[in-house]
Amino acid sequence: MATAVRQTDTQEQAGLRLGARLRWQGGTYRVLVLQGAEVQLGCLDEQGADARALVEAVVGADDFALLDADLQELEREQVTDTSRLSLLSEADSKLVRDWERHLREIDEGVPPDADEGAVPRPGYDPHLFTVRQRLAVKAAEMKTLGFKHASAGTIERRRRAYQARGVFGLIREIVPGSPWGRTDERVVKLLLAEVKAGLGESDGDASRLYDRLQAAVQREYKAEYDQLMVSRATFYRLLKRLDVSVDALHWPTDRRLDEANGAVPPYTPTIARRLGEQVQIDSTGLDIIAIGDDGRPVQVELTAAIDVASRTIIGAMIVPKVPGRGPRGRRLGGRATRSFDAVLMLAQALAPMPARPGWSPQALAERSEMPYADLVACDPRTVGAAARPVIRPRMVVVDHGKIFNSEHFDDVCRMLHIKVRPARERTATDKAIIESTFNAIKRRFSQHVAGYTGSDLRRRGKHVTDGPLWSLNELQDLLNEWIALDWQQKPHDGLRSPFLPGLTISPNRMYATLVAAEGHVPLTLTPHENRKLLPFQHLKVTDKGVRIGNRTYNNQALQEYKGRHTGIAGQGKRWQIRYSPYAPRFVWLWDHTKDDWVEAEFIHQRLISDEWTQWTWEQATLNVLEDGGRKEDERRIAREVSALRERARRGPDVPRPRVPQLFTGPALDLDVPVVDPYEGIPDPDPATVVRAPALTMAAEHLMHATRPASPPPAGPPDAETRQDPESEPADAGGVAGPDDDPRGSAHTQRSGALSLRGGAAEVFGMIHSPARSPDALGDEEDDGGNP
Repeated sequence: MATAVRQTDTQEQAGLRLGARLRWQGGTYRVLVLQGAEVQLGCLDEQGADARALVEAVVGADDFALLDADLQELEREQVTDTSRLSLLSEADSKLVRDWERHLREIDEGVPPDADEGAVPRPGYDPHLFTVRQRLAVKAAEMKTLGFKHASAGTIERRRRAYQARGVFGLIREIVPGSPWGRTDERVVKLLLAEVKAGLGESDGDASRLYDRLQAAVQREYKAEYDQLMVSRATFYRLLKRLDVSVDALHWPTDRRLDEANGAVPPYTPTIARRLGEQVQIDSTGLDIIAIGDDGRPVQVELTAAIDVASRTIIGAMIVPKVPGRGPRGRRLGGRATRSFDAVLMLAQALAPMPARPGWSPQALAERSEMPYADLVACDPRTVGAAARPVIRPRMVVVDHGKIFNSEHFDDVCRMLHIKVRPARERTATDKAIIESTFNAIKRRFSQHVAGYTGSDLRRRGKHVTDGPLWSLNELQDLLNEWIALDWQQKPHDGLRSPFLPGLTISPNRMYATLVAAEGHVPLTLTPHENRKLLPFQHLKVTDKGVRIGNRTYNNQALQEYKGRHTGIAGQGKRWQIRYSPYAPRFVWLWDHTKDDWVEAEFIHQRLISDEWTQWTWEQATLNVLEDGGRKEDERRIAREVSALRERARRGPDVPRPRVPQLFTGPALDLDVPVVDPYEGIPDPDPATVVRAPALTMAAEHLMHATRPASPPPAGPPDAETRQDPESEPADAGGVAGPDDDPRGSAHTQRSGALSLRGGAAEVFGMIHSPARSPDALGDEEDDGGNP
């Protein structure tokens, strides 16, 4: 009996009746016989054949459709929708059910709650009275019962709505405050489509949306436009019923897209049962200013990877974020996260993070919940490591950024046997865990670090760059210590014990549980393999070596590959040259025939006395270009790199105190022209300036002495003076020049004549000092001192 009921329901829902036309298996048929679960079909095609099949096989076919007399596809009958009744009040729900009871009595002759075998009441028998007669009887009855708006025309309209859409049609016709009101369902669909289409456009108000709805209704239902199109007031009420905020139309574009593509409850968490089964990677601004390589403040950016199963941050790398200079396509000096940074972060995740001197002892692996002894036994590198586990990614989930879609990042992941799965565009739920981790890092780490800027300019403090700032390396060390000490060892809300769901556990405790179940096999990369992680270019080796950017590398070992064919089809003489942007002093040519590397050094490395990076080289190149130099002048750029590093070591200049400007009111032009005292005098020519001649006369002829000259000492002249050839005058006509007597002003005083020998202070001091007796002067000479 139950089977027969299900078969009857299937036939009724499918619309199968005797004589019905349908399309099935590419042919056109008419229903000839319906017997139980089978149906006999007569083919209407000229070359077709009749068929007999199960009803479920016919109705469940992909191309099944009911056809009208012209063999055009009919709209499938819909199951009556009663879900809207739960949204109505008790009075409205009772009113809808009463109308449904009256309308069914018009069509069936008896109400739905009539007893079995009941006969139609007078005036409602479908075999005796027409539809118009039954409508008239029902209108008179409903008016007697107190129904409002119960004319024959109103009843007929609601009867058709009920036949077309069931209770859903009645709700629209009867209840004014229903979710859709009296608006046609087709108009509602067009409105929702226009709202969705405008998400990625510039913001606009509701009036633009109303104009677009009018155009859509005119385009899709031109003949029924006057009946379907709603008024402007009804349009705004409809937006409110559809929960479309008018203010949301003015939101920023990214916010509207994020809101539309956000998670829809009930939320489904991302699940991973094995370590490294899914690792989410992304980049974000760290909201911190640090000191860059050139000694100037710089914004920083964080790229991190988190393991979903254990919520372990397996890698985190901070890089500076600096805009470049120059025209588009030839811009230099720009710095942000690149594909090589993401590769370095993956390499960092495959090795234990060494603890730094000065870290808290609680940040060490031996003091944590990690199985330290077992890890040391299988990987000796864990000795002295920080409390951050080593987890090898099996699959990484990335967004559509350039750094993760690059060929270099994809090649490295393929070499490390890591699958790359891109997230859906503008679907934050695909990387919800890493996004939540970034918010936690900014809340628990960034805001406590010197140089914190807040999330945007409106939240930035005043004079942030004037305070103490960390260098990039120091900031990276702080973050690594925080990960090992705070993040890895504090309970995480997303990690709960399967035995005690109310107990949250730390990432290190979850790692210890999972690694005990599946084990740990370390992946140790040798320097030979690490070079395969570096970016590369295919270059020819010339007599000058190879050029990476505007740097030349060469040595004797590299010259052995000059003009040599690689033996690879399509490569010719271009060999694979690997380089590190963080250590561009060397490059490595990979000889695939021997699986070996050939190292070459920058030819002007001797001009750079310090470590340097590609970003430093680009900054030096910009300085040289702005100073009128050429990009090919490698020597000059190398010297500029050395100067930049020296400037960074000295640090920034001491800032001057801030002096507020005076308030002078509105600006007035009060400048009075000042006469130039040198106007009309030509500028002197340095070539015509001659040196002043030496004095050729005694000083006593130039100045008047204020005291008498001292008499010469008695006795024979000093032997030293008699034998010193410099004691003789330079010429017979006057005294020697100021550079001739090394004994200075003391000898002048002995001779009793004023002279300009010695310093100016001695000359003027001797002129204006009080007169001294010859005896006093003699005593000074006996003591061997100068006056």
